[in-house]
Amino acid sequence: MTDAVLEKTQSTTLTASQVSEFLISNPNFFQEYEYLLADLILPHSSGNATSLVERQAKVLRERNSELRNRLGDVIATARDNDNLFKLTKKLGLSLLEAESLEDAARVLHHSLRNDFKVDCANIILFDQPQITSTSLITQLSSETAKNVLGKLVRFDRVTCSALRVNELQYLFPQYEKDEGSAAIIPLSHNQDLGLLVVGSFDPQHFSPDMETTFISYIGEVASRCISQHLINEQ
Repeated sequence: MTDAVLEKTQSTTLTASQVSEFLISNPNFFQEYEYLLADLILPHSSGNATSLVERQAKVLRERNSELRNRLGDVIATARDNDNLFKLTKKLGLSLLEAESLEDAARVLHHSLRNDFKVDCANIILFDQPQITSTSLITQLSSETAKNVLGKLVRFDRVTCSALRVNELQYLFPQYEKDEGSAAIIPLSHNQDLGLLVVGSFDPQHFSPDMETTFISYIGEVASRCISQHLINEQ
C-alpha cells in the first residue's frame, strides 16, 4: 500500500467520538435508516448479543426503575418529616400547658420515650442548688459536666455523637450500658440552663451528620418553658 493510499485511508477512518457527535447532531438519522435498529447487534457482558432496540429498552427500564426508587425515597422522607412535625407540634403545645417544672419534665420524658421512641432521655440543669434531682430532672455542676463531656457541651447548636462509657454513665446513670449515642441539646434562654439529652443504645443512631432541625426546635421550646418555671419557682 502506497503512502498516499495509506494517508487517504487514515483520513477517512471515523473515530468513535466522531460517530457519537454525528448521531447527537442528527437525531433523525435512525428514522431514515430504521432497519439499522434491528440489524445492529451489540455484545453483552454475559456473552449474549442484543439488538440496539433491546438495549435501549433495557436502559430505559433501568432508568425508570431508578427514578421510581428516588421518588419513593422522596415520598418516604416527606412522610417522615410530616410525622415529625406533628409530634413536635404536639410536644410544644403540651409544654405550653405545663403548670410546673416537674410537669414540664414529665411531658418531655413521656413524649420523647413514647412518641419519638428514644431509648432514654434526661433533663440536666446546671448549678441550680434549689432543684432536687429526681428521675425526671438531674441537677449537676456545669464545671463537672464540661470536664466529663468536654466538647459535647455546646450552647450554640445540638451535638450528636457516639458516647464513651464514662459519658454514658454520666448522662444516663440509670442505665448500665457499654455503648450508645446521644443528641445533646442545649437548654439556653437568656442564660445557659443545662442540657436536654436524648439517647440511643445504638452507637450509630445519633451521628454527627444527622439532621437536627426538629430536635433543635424542641430544645428552644423546652428552654423557654423551663426558664419560666425556674423563675416562677424561685
